[in-house]
Amino acid sequence: MKKLIRRKVVLLAIILIAVFNFNQLFAHLNSFSSIVKSERNKVVHITTSSIVDNRHFFNDPFFEKFFKNIPKNMPKKKRESALGSGFFISHDGYILTNNHVVARADKIEVVLFNDKKYNAKVVGNDKMTDLALLKIDIENHDYAELGDSDELEVGDWVLAIGNPLGLDHSVTSGIISAKERGVFGNSVAYGQFLQTDAAINPGNSGGPLYNMDGKVVGINSAIVASGQGLGFAIPSNLAKKIFKQLMKNGKVVRGYFGVIPQELDEELAKSFGLPEGTGGIILTRVDDDTPAYKAGLKQGDIIVEIEGKKIIKEGQFRQYIAETMPGESLSVKVFRQGKFFQKSVKVSKRPDDEVASFTGVSQDFGMQLVKLNNDLRSQLDVNFEYGLYVYDVDPTEIAWEKGIRKGDIILEARNNKLKSNDDFQEVVKECRKLKIPVNLLVYRNGNVNFVALPIDYNR
Repeated sequence: MKKLIRRKVVLLAIILIAVFNFNQLFAHLNSFSSIVKSERNKVVHITTSSIVDNRHFFNDPFFEKFFKNIPKNMPKKKRESALGSGFFISHDGYILTNNHVVARADKIEVVLFNDKKYNAKVVGNDKMTDLALLKIDIENHDYAELGDSDELEVGDWVLAIGNPLGLDHSVTSGIISAKERGVFGNSVAYGQFLQTDAAINPGNSGGPLYNMDGKVVGINSAIVASGQGLGFAIPSNLAKKIFKQLMKNGKVVRGYFGVIPQELDEELAKSFGLPEGTGGIILTRVDDDTPAYKAGLKQGDIIVEIEGKKIIKEGQFRQYIAETMPGESLSVKVFRQGKFFQKSVKVSKRPDDEVASFTGVSQDFGMQLVKLNNDLRSQLDVNFEYGLYVYDVDPTEIAWEKGIRKGDIILEARNNKLKSNDDFQEVVKECRKLKIPVNLLVYRNGNVNFVALPIDYNR
């Protein structure tokens, strides 16, 4: 009887200890105060201002045809302000933020947690990853530590600190909803965005996303305005490689293969005879006189591994090549016509215009344009004899803002049929002289629409 009582007492003690420890753990998970107290002074409020042309559209005869009562005394230019966030990454005043926060600014002001204000300068920026590095004159300031974003799991808790709608140092929490999201295709951050349901609003851009160890695992960058709980952050492991180059050189140098990759689905893989269970990306184009061409790679080759690492995503492939320093060689495992073999590809420097996709690509207004050819007409199932295909669009530039998207076909510019990139350039030059926007006729999914793109008349 006594033994039975003792067993019950021991069991009860174990249960009480377990309950106590669970409550302690639960209380910890439901309070982020320790992280907030430690990190909030490392987060900054960024205010930018810029001068913009106020009469882009109203100077265009095309619009004057429809809008008769345009005020003649409307100011030609106006100053616009924008808000964002950022955080210290060094004790001597280096601050990481989004490129789109500061891209068009001629004045940048940083406000600290103690309300002190500093003028900031841009040390370097990178459109492809939407990251920018700022510098203010300060010493011995606390700075945030970048964690390992690869260790994140879907469902992990995260915490965002920033300045949504100008509300300084607001704190929100949520979980990692997904990883490797290509919210802008693969043109920004290589399609590697972290998705979170932590509340992110305009003004949060550039602010940190923390894990439960108080380390930055993401840089908040984008939201889906039409949805709720849909925020996206640039992974910290990508940011580490970018900001170090920005700090050292003011720009990012990337590796280059000279190919256009495409992800494989099950049917496509089967049609090429790829063994079941083997993934990879297929090369839809290999440009002449490029590293891939010199190494003997061909259109239709399937790359399954690079340096022993399996490659199954287009963004993953692009990132791997881009992060390889020019001059280095990569061992590539290739599948062609039923056989596997190895190739060594010596990576070169990516062209400065960051267009490494088509020969003869033109980049204007944030668009990457290529002349329609027979292959494209076949792929797109169109029969236009003229036009420029929009291969990609930078979401931080004016073309994206005005609604142009990857896959569109620009048929005409100011009533001129576009048969080459040079045709487009000539129209742009003409519009710059006339100080009017470029009026485009754009085809998408069976419909055509007019789009007007403002021009920097001072170029």
